[in-house]
This record gives sequence, structure tokens and C-alpha cells, in this order.
Amino acid sequence: MVEVFLCCSPADRAVASAIAARLEAAAEARVIVDDTDSGTVAEKWEGGLAAAGVLLLLSPDSVPKQVSRDAWGELLDHAANHAEPPVGTVLVRPCGYPRILDRKLCFRWESGSAAVLRAIHQWVISLHQLPDRRTFVPARLPWFAGREAELALLWETLVDGPGSVALVHHGAGGKTSLAQEFARRAAAHFRDVLWIRCGDRPLAAIVAQLAEQVGASYPGETDEVFADLLERAGKHRVLLVFDDLPEGVMLPARHGRASVLVTTRTPGNVPAGATVLALAGAPAAAPVMPEDPREVRLWKAASVCRADGFPLELAASIAGLDAEEAAGACRRLVEARLVDPLDDTNGWMRRNAAAGGDLEPERRRHVERVHRAAAEWAEKPAFRERLDGEWQAAFRWAAAADWRLALSLARNTVAFLRQQGRLAETATLLVALREAADQQGEWQVSDECSWELSWIRGLPYRGAGWAPVDGDQLGFDFGAA
Repeated sequence: MVEVFLCCSPADRAVASAIAARLEAAAEARVIVDDTDSGTVAEKWEGGLAAAGVLLLLSPDSVPKQVSRDAWGELLDHAANHAEPPVGTVLVRPCGYPRILDRKLCFRWESGSAAVLRAIHQWVISLHQLPDRRTFVPARLPWFAGREAELALLWETLVDGPGSVALVHHGAGGKTSLAQEFARRAAAHFRDVLWIRCGDRPLAAIVAQLAEQVGASYPGETDEVFADLLERAGKHRVLLVFDDLPEGVMLPARHGRASVLVTTRTPGNVPAGATVLALAGAPAAAPVMPEDPREVRLWKAASVCRADGFPLELAASIAGLDAEEAAGACRRLVEARLVDPLDDTNGWMRRNAAAGGDLEPERRRHVERVHRAAAEWAEKPAFRERLDGEWQAAFRWAAAADWRLALSLARNTVAFLRQQGRLAETATLLVALREAADQQGEWQVSDECSWELSWIRGLPYRGAGWAPVDGDQLGFDFGAA
């Protein structure tokens, strides 16, 4: 929380109260107001030298009678030297003041209180100690237009104070695009944007993403843990976006200072108290099929990655393209509306359409890239984390097409998840592996999964050939190469 010193005349207390209420509710600020008649703002401003920012309300009742250097000198020297803290002004009513202040932080109340409050709010957010690198920087969608009424509702509900909105449509109604465009336009009003890609991920993976975003560890996937993480995120003024929240996953109602935006296909999992915005189906633009061989290769590669977000370098590796070739091909796929940029910080893309035909070669290369990243997680943890959402699809394909590869992928992924302390996700993978092993008739693998799960979930185990549960179990060997 930052401290803002606001000084004004008694006549401007109503404006001061409106600004203070907005900053305390929406900008994670503590506002100290000096609205006494003990002097002009040119004299009282020095009371805020220990604050993160100073805000002066200018009106005929608050400024010196003469616009002279004698009256304004110390403030002008402070501003000219770019000294800390920064000083902003709000022109409440026409009055005389040094026009040099217009070159600094000058807000005009008469231009409309809602717009001015948002501008002041954005300035105060910038006074926080923000991360050097934002977690998620929503990319601009070059084709986006319209939706002004929906965007206005999102601004009022999520920016003007902590709130929650659910964008609901059963199909491709433009939910994610609207959420992304809003997050891009409103990002400067939040300390950070946390974008959680849900889709077909299990609850454990959704909770793990949230834990990673807020820098926390967690012991499991219970509703209590979910609520604790959301409350932890809500200690700060952030925008939390849960994209494509699956049916059956309910968000806890508590979210503190955070604003929460959900896109979902069903109204059944709308957070309690959220504003529901049902979207009409947006007419889908007809995609342009690529003809250039490099564009075709990249599109087919993207078609086997997660549709809701994948790193471009993964698709490029599957397609066998270098970084420059991939960047050029990707630009043309964006123009063709086959993929969209998603995150400018991490180079993530989002797929709008999948290539048809035989994609088995691409699926195998996808699994091989994910497997290699899993095998090298200790040497290259950063890249392994970027492929975090890919192991589910990779494992499903490998379990049906290459059992030994599936075992090796599972073993290395479990090692990575264990090192991260993500036991709930480990359990999810072990359950999937046990089901696949049962179908394969690999009873030893199935039995060993049960052994591991007994420790993770605290369940009794009485399998053949194993001692009573005691000690470290997550070191199994499925006989994979």
C-alpha cells in the first residue's frame, strides 16, 4: 500500500473525499487529507514529503492570491528538479496558478469526474513498487473492434473498484478476446494482470497456476486452498482472469482488493456475487488457409499445442523452423485469423482454428519436445515451466501410440512436479497413468501408481509385493528407457 498526501481548501472537501475513496478502494492507497484552512496548497504541500505522492486540489479558495515565485517557489523548484515525491494537481475550479504545473501531472476535474478519477487512479498505481517484468502483458488483437458497451461495463465493475464479472457463452462467442482486450486497455490500473488458462485442465493444475502467479506453495487442491490463494492474490490490486473456467470448478467468493474476470461456457460456475454478462455469438471471421509451406508447417504444429495458449518457440520447434522463419510465418497466420497473439511478455499465442488432415507426425514431435523438456527439467527448468500445460495432451497421445515413451514422459514429469512441490498435480498424473496402465495390462505400473498415490493422498495400500507405506515413494521406476 502506498501513501498519498492530498491537500485542499475546506471548500473542496467533497472532491477530496471522492478522490480519497476511489484511491483507497481501487488503487491500494492510504490517503492523508489536509483540508484545513491553515494555509494555501503552495504552503501545505510539504506536509507530504514522506508520502509516495502529493496531490494538490486547485481552486480560488486553495491557491495564493498572487501567481508569484515568492508564493510558489519551493514547489516549482521541487517539480523542476523532478524531486521525490512527485506532485500532481487537480484543477477543481478555474484559478490562477503557475502554468508550468500543467506540464507535470495536471488533472482537470471539470472534464468529468469519472474520467479524472480513473486518470488519478492510474497515476497512483504507478507509484507502487511494480515488478520489472509483468506476469502477463495482454497482446493487442489487430482485428478487435466494437464491444464498447461490454467494455464500459467491465471498466465500471472491475476498474472502478474490486468486483467480479463472468463472461458467459456456450460456444465461440468472443469471450477470451473481450477479456484480453479489456485486460490490455485496463492493465495500467492494476499492479499486475494474472491470466489463468483453464480449459480442460484439472483443478489441481488451475490451482498450481494460481499459486505460481502469486508466488505461493500449496499442499493440495481443496476448496480451502483455492480460497486461501485467491485471498492472497487479493492482498494487492490485481486483475485475475480465469479463462474458460470448466464446469464444476467454482471460484471462492473472497478476493480482497483483486478484481476477477471469468470466461466460461456455462453459467453454473459463475462466482457468487459476480455480474453476469451473457454474450451474443460473434460472427466468426472466415480464416484464410495458408499456402506457403512454412506457414502450413507452423499452423499444423500449432494445431497439436494447447489452443488456449502455447509458446511460439514450441510450435516452431515442432515445425522445424528457426526463430526468424517462425516469426514471419506467425505474422501471416495472425493476419489470416488462424492464431492470435496472447501475451507479449512470454510470446504466447492462441489458436483460433485447427488444421485438418493427418497430424500424427506433428503429434509425435510434440510429445518428443515435451518429453525432452521433461527429461531436462533440472538443467532447463524455465523452458520446462513454459510447457507446463502441454503434458496432459502429450501423455494422452503417447499412452495410446507409444507406451514406453508415455512411461518415460510420466516419470520425468512426476520428478519435475515433485521438485516443484505440486503433489496434487502429481496425483492427477498418476491416476491418468494408472488408468492407461490398466488398459495396457501393465499391472506392475498400475500397482506402483497406487503405491505412490497412497502416500500422496494418505490412503491405505495393500498391494502385492510392497511393504507397508513408509518413507519416500516418489522415486519409482516404470522400466522406461
